[in-house]
Formats: sequence, structure tokens, C-alpha cells
Amino acid sequence: MINKVVLPMFFVSMLLLSVPGHPRAQQADTSKPIEQLVGENYLYSIDFLFFKRLAEGELRFTETDRPNIYKAELIGRTLGVASWLAGNRTQTYTSLMELTANGSLRSIEHHGKIVKHRWGKWQSRERRHLYDYAQGKVFEEKTNEGVLRSKQGHDIPEGQYPVDMLTAFYNLRTGVYGPLVRGAHYLIPTYSGKGFVDMEVNVLTAEQHAKQKYFPSHGLLVLAKIDPQIFETDSGNLYFWFNEEGIPERGIVKDVIGLGDVHGYLQKEGT
Repeated sequence: MINKVVLPMFFVSMLLLSVPGHPRAQQADTSKPIEQLVGENYLYSIDFLFFKRLAEGELRFTETDRPNIYKAELIGRTLGVASWLAGNRTQTYTSLMELTANGSLRSIEHHGKIVKHRWGKWQSRERRHLYDYAQGKVFEEKTNEGVLRSKQGHDIPEGQYPVDMLTAFYNLRTGVYGPLVRGAHYLIPTYSGKGFVDMEVNVLTAEQHAKQKYFPSHGLLVLAKIDPQIFETDSGNLYFWFNEEGIPERGIVKDVIGLGDVHGYLQKEGT
């Protein structure tokens, strides 16, 4: 059960939106140029039920030494008793993305790695997605204990330009899919281990926001709907709350199977 908490709450820390400080400005486009996002580093704590700091997630966004190529890293670690139960589990997700001429980011590579210590030895699993838009394919490699177990090519649906979830997040923040305003609705083509699926994102209206009693009434509240199988939830619903300074302070993963609602909150921000 502990392992089910870590992955979905990483996604909570992933969707860092920019919201304005003045209430009236909430109807304005809040997207940012990609240059303003470089150097961001956020640390989140994860709780559920009466357990505090069950795990933590860290998100970084940096430039590489290649022109117009950026890297996002999402790192999650179990802590305390959860670390003991889950085997000192660390999950790392890294995306390389290219800034195109039209201002959007497109995925080059997405790499996920899980490392844990079980039964007296370290174990690792890896999955790598390589995006080849020229061939119209996403190549997927799976590795266990450093040994390549499978490699497959998946045809990209005609007319779509799917990205990994980290690249989708930064495209969302830079306004590629449209302005970030109350009532906005997006369907973002993505690729994950479950195949080609749309990630649905809704910025709640003031009336919808008011019905979610866990979150303060001010700021901005976003609902993301993900394939329930990806994060092992009943509903696939993820909520994210942002204060007036644009800082994402709270999030809930709804209906995690076997756990119920799982909460995440900002612990530290920096560069």
C-alpha cells in the first residue's frame, strides 16, 4: 500500500501552475515564458490518515548544455516507517524536451526508475520512452536489474503529438494549450505505460472551488483527471490548490485503492 502513495503524489508536485496575486487578475492569462521556469526546485511532503511525512517528492527544471533542450527531474523517496515498509524506495522520473519553433515543448525522452532494498539486496526497474516523430513512433524499453527485458515501438495516432506528463506540465504552464483561467478545460495527448491517453485538466470556477471544503476559498484550484489504472485510484481525480502568490501549497489524490484520499503539501521551494 505504501508504494501506491508515492507515484500519485509525485504527480501532485508535478502540476505547478502560475496564478496571479490580485483576485481580478485570476481571469488573465497566467502563462510564463520558459526562461522563467528554469532553476525551479520544489520539495513536497506526503501524508495520509494519521501518518505524517510518509514520503517526499522533489521537482527540478533545468537547462542542458544543448541549445533549446531542457530537463525535468521528479524524485520521490519514502521516509521513516514508510521507508522501512517499502524498502527504502526511490522513484526517479527524468524528461528531456526540445523547445520548438512555435514555442511548444516536445518530448525527446522520458525515463523512469524505481530502486528499493528488499530481502537484503537492491532491486531496480526502469522504463524508457523515446519519441521519434519523424517515424511516427514511441519506442519503449523495459529494464530489470540493469538487463534489457523488452523493446517495442508504438505507432503514434494520426494527427496527434503526444508528450510525456512532465513535458505536458511545462507546456501547460507556458500557455501552449491555452490561457490558464478559471473555467478552462484541456485535453492533452500524452503517452504513458498505459498507451496513448488524454490527460484532462480543468481549472475550477469559483462556485466549483467553494464546494471543495478542504482547500481555502482563495487562490486557484485545479482538477486533473488521469486514467485510474495509472495511479491505482478508483476515480483518477487529483486536486491541486495554489495560493495568491502562485505557490502550489496543497493537493489531494482522491480514492487511492486501499488508502482513500492522500494529501501532499509544499515543504520547501528554491533554486
